[in-house]
Amino acid sequence: MTQTLIRWRLSEVMARHRVQAKDLADYLGVSDNAVSSLRKAEVMPRIDGNRLEQICVGITRLSKINERVSPYDLLEYIPEDLEAKHDSNLS
Repeated sequence: MTQTLIRWRLSEVMARHRVQAKDLADYLGVSDNAVSSLRKAEVMPRIDGNRLEQICVGITRLSKINERVSPYDLLEYIPEDLEAKHDSNLS
């Protein structure tokens, strides 16, 4: 049976939009450590739809490149068999 991996791309999206962790933490009303933990996660953390929407809106409003962020930007779906091929191509 094929497993899937949903990769969490918050760190990449924040970097592309030049959003600082402290600024996003302030916008969300959470600690800097909470945003740091979210950024370090490689697979999608357990967050509800409201929090996901707040993260998207926060990055969009804080963005230095004035592009809208959607949940699709934060998530990447990689089926296990494609992930193995991707990893072998990197070697």
